[in-house]
Amino acid sequence: MASEPPSGVDPGVPIEIPVATAGKGIDEDRIRERAYQIWVDEGSPHGRDIDHWLRAKWERDGGPKP
Repeated sequence: MASEPPSGVDPGVPIEIPVATAGKGIDEDRIRERAYQIWVDEGSPHGRDIDHWLRAKWERDGGPKP
């Protein structure tokens, strides 16, 4: 499911986010913005949106738990 990109982002490049987490507030906005930055840093590859979302969420959560 496509979503509108964060403000300041090229609207021609929609960001895919998992439906289960769509629209849940500021925390998800931060994840979305970080996922977009990961996407840009990796050269804007197609089809990696969920990987980027999960990596951004993982970073937010502090990485692996002992």
